[in-house]
Amino acid sequence: MIGWILETLVASTLLMLLVLAIRAPVRRAFGPAVAYALWLLPLARMLMPPLPGNWQLSALLRPFVRSAETAPGITAGLLNADTAPVEAVQGAAMTVHVADAQMLVVPPVAVSSGPSLLLLLAVFWAVGMLCFLAYHFVAHSLFCRRLLARARSDRRVAHGKVRVIETDAAHGPLAFGVLRKYVAFPRDFSERYDDVEQDLALAHELGHHVRGDLIANWVALIVLAIHWFNPVAWRAFRAFRADQEMACDALVLSGRAQALRHAYGRAIVKSAHGGAVSAACHLHTINEIKGRLRMLSKTDRKSPTRIAAGALGVSLIAVTALGVTASGTQAAERIKAQVERTVGVTLSEQDVPAPPAPPAPPEAPQDVPAAPEAPEAPEAPEAPEAPNATTYIVRDGTVTAQDGTHGRRFVVRGDGNEFVDVEAIEANIPEVREASCGTRGDNRQMTMHTRDGDHQVIVICRDRIEAVAAGAAQQARQAREVQVIAIRSARDGLVAARAQIARMPHLTEEQRAEALAEIDEAIVELDNEGDFDLDLDIN
Repeated sequence: MIGWILETLVASTLLMLLVLAIRAPVRRAFGPAVAYALWLLPLARMLMPPLPGNWQLSALLRPFVRSAETAPGITAGLLNADTAPVEAVQGAAMTVHVADAQMLVVPPVAVSSGPSLLLLLAVFWAVGMLCFLAYHFVAHSLFCRRLLARARSDRRVAHGKVRVIETDAAHGPLAFGVLRKYVAFPRDFSERYDDVEQDLALAHELGHHVRGDLIANWVALIVLAIHWFNPVAWRAFRAFRADQEMACDALVLSGRAQALRHAYGRAIVKSAHGGAVSAACHLHTINEIKGRLRMLSKTDRKSPTRIAAGALGVSLIAVTALGVTASGTQAAERIKAQVERTVGVTLSEQDVPAPPAPPAPPEAPQDVPAAPEAPEAPEAPEAPEAPNATTYIVRDGTVTAQDGTHGRRFVVRGDGNEFVDVEAIEANIPEVREASCGTRGDNRQMTMHTRDGDHQVIVICRDRIEAVAAGAAQQARQAREVQVIAIRSARDGLVAARAQIARMPHLTEEQRAEALAEIDEAIVELDNEGDFDLDLDIN
């Protein structure tokens, strides 16, 4: 379990770095909504259960996890000298007498019995996660209570589903509340903002409620709580909030006149403030104004077709990545190795041609004389007396020979009392045969145990092993075909998107060249990733 948690933390961190790297070019090419959707990748990886297959990251982390789990325990602190482990007594820094007890001040030392370092780190991580969530939950609850307690104006919008309040506890427009939805404005909202700016600010905050951004913020806080020690996660959380605001801006401005962008930018500048509550949706904070205004300065509209092409391209790339890392050839090799370990037979050495059929015997001649009658057998002579055989006795490593009437061999142990019948042991050694088992017994068993008289026989089912090998090869081929289809589909989607962008008349040459270069780079990456025969015949 600890190994899976560690692997999930590392994998989700790598996906955060990936999203941080590609979010800007994706936003420029396909719009803020597609860039905002990229943040589903780390969340999906954290929710993904363990999958079959020997993933490369698992192989890299497995030695570290095993060595950490088998490491000695650690103890430290103020311990009683009478009950402290021997290692703690030997490594004590000083001795303190408290009443009638002798206490030891012990720095962290390794002990034979005690919690391991990995377990202590896991407990420390869990305590930090719970403290992080408790702090943000309490801070958000107190903030919402302060907003409502100091509110004066109160009205309802969106068919009565959202309450709009004005309060001096708010420094700018913000949305909060998941079950009970609110939009809060500062007390001087009507004085600082004109009518157009007020409508745009209200539309922005209502957009957060419509899109479910308040729920997304709590989910992101839970992810950040799991990664509370990770600086990459903190940077990713700030980028996630910025992409969320830009996506909401695009929703508000879609279908509106271009002249409203200037009024919307004024509303953003007037709403800028220093702090923000993590679970709420502010119109904007002062640290992110540049990115928002830079996005508003671009007047090119992303067509629905282009946005759909971007979403399709991102989805296909994600599906391709999962298909490449999923079980397929590795699973088939694992089944083959398990069969080889079970029966002790190398399957790759069994692919030999069948021996030719023996020639038919010649026909017997027709005209042959009758065979003469056999003479009567003479009486058998009496059996001679059995000679005295030599009995070999091994005692304490010394071999002695004794004459007797029995030729059985015994191994006498060092104490001279118990002995082992060597011939009885040899008679019980099973005989290993190779044959076709057909439908006898369980078809999933590669070996069968039978008896031939008094001897035990182990039969290696040659036909079942060949069937398992053929099934594994078929599974490997199917996995390869799925990989080919996924890469081919992703590449075709990018080629179609490139052709559409090349035909768009409203793009400048610089914009068109930049978008085409990014798509060409993605196509080259897919071609390099799918370095095999893409013309595979798939029936």
